[in-house]
Amino acid sequence: MDAGNLRHTRTGIDRWNRVRRLLTWIWCCAALLPAAALGVPVTFQVDMGPYLAAGYFDPTSDVVEVRGDFDGWAAAHRILQAAVAPGTYSVIVDLPAGAIAYKFLIVRGGGAEVWEEDIPNRTVQVPAGGVSLPLVDFADLGATLGPDARVVGADLSFVPQLEALGATYSRDGQAAPLLAIVREAGVGLVRLRLWHTPAEPWHGLDATVAYAHRVQDAGFDLMLDIHYSDTWADPGHQVTPAAWQGIATAALADSVAAYTTRVVERFVTEGLVPRYVQLGNEIDAGMLWETGRVGWPGSAWDTPTQWSALTSLLQSASGAARAALPPGAPTELIVHLAPGGDNVRCRWFLDHMVSAGVDFDVIGLSYYPWWHGTLWQLQANLRDLGPRYAKAMMVVETAYPWTLAGADATGNFVTSAADLSNGYPATPLGQRDFLRDVRRVVETSGGLGAITWEPAFIPVAGGPGNPCENLTLFGFGGATLPGLSFGGKRPTARVFPCP
Repeated sequence: MDAGNLRHTRTGIDRWNRVRRLLTWIWCCAALLPAAALGVPVTFQVDMGPYLAAGYFDPTSDVVEVRGDFDGWAAAHRILQAAVAPGTYSVIVDLPAGAIAYKFLIVRGGGAEVWEEDIPNRTVQVPAGGVSLPLVDFADLGATLGPDARVVGADLSFVPQLEALGATYSRDGQAAPLLAIVREAGVGLVRLRLWHTPAEPWHGLDATVAYAHRVQDAGFDLMLDIHYSDTWADPGHQVTPAAWQGIATAALADSVAAYTTRVVERFVTEGLVPRYVQLGNEIDAGMLWETGRVGWPGSAWDTPTQWSALTSLLQSASGAARAALPPGAPTELIVHLAPGGDNVRCRWFLDHMVSAGVDFDVIGLSYYPWWHGTLWQLQANLRDLGPRYAKAMMVVETAYPWTLAGADATGNFVTSAADLSNGYPATPLGQRDFLRDVRRVVETSGGLGAITWEPAFIPVAGGPGNPCENLTLFGFGGATLPGLSFGGKRPTARVFPCP
């Protein structure tokens, strides 16, 4: 062996000796550590029964996790498994002895996280010998509603027109009447819009009453959405009916009262007492423009004259509706605003209503996340409005895409992943999870529930231009999607009557 090779051999031996000494030192240090530092078993257990009963948790697609400061609140995927008792879940985690803080959360299939939020961080002192923590309820229920008090609804106003054009619907490959499918999925209320003198026959009074009979006979409660227009009414369009244009404010208020009386009396006479009546549709910019138009502070429409006109029109509508209802009717009146996630704008509008003494029962909100913000903003708004105005609350319009694709020549409202909410992909299950969480947020924030907008508005040849066919709860061909069960009911297979 030459000198160079000898040097290389000695260098290798020296390196190995140093590594061996380091490994021996690490082993000795570990042996001197207290046993508790290596971890003791801690059993976490949570009762998901209330969430299961409310339809906020689906064990077939959701998981329950525990996270805490022992992981730096990181996504360590400490997943709880179903325990022996129905609805309970548990997991054993090795943790160092000492004080720990933790919470439970649900992780949806698309990655959305639902944390316990109605309590502070849970804390426990872990003893050296380990511990089995008490069984606790998943704490995010707030002021809970009984099943009979929840509103799970759908606006199905387009259905008669679509059916006349040949639209069909199915579940599990079996054709069935649309109303039967929707009712079986757990929807309990149908919302119908009414236009004053529409250019087509589908949204006038006679057609709406005729369809309301079908809806009520199928077992649904009714919500009547009076637009006070001959066509669409929303924050960008509140066109006064042609029959009323050009008349003075007082005469317009009289016309509103007479029309409202005629509409409500017609429904009552036909045995169709509505559960709810909307006094206008998305009226946060006013109604019956330009007389009842209002605007954000600083605009030309934010004047005492404009606000006085709007509140007088609404008072005429609510007074007429009350008077036309039979004594003891359970009907409640709704004032409907568009920006469900905008607390400042909602308070601005509702403060004007309350100060003028406008008579109504329910704050109705639209909530489309691509226009109205995050679920957190919706929740913050609801949790402020309820106590502030002592009114019932409801999301009367919401939707979410099950795909970003389209099926007709009309451009869609939602076509980009940038319009989606984090954790809720544009998939059938992502849609269901989002709608389920809208309902959860409303109900745990003191609201009554949520209504999906036109979930059966599928593309049909010769039908109206459809920018919403990817927001429906039925596929392009009319087959049900998982989102139809957003109300929490998971229907079993059944044989429907023939259409």
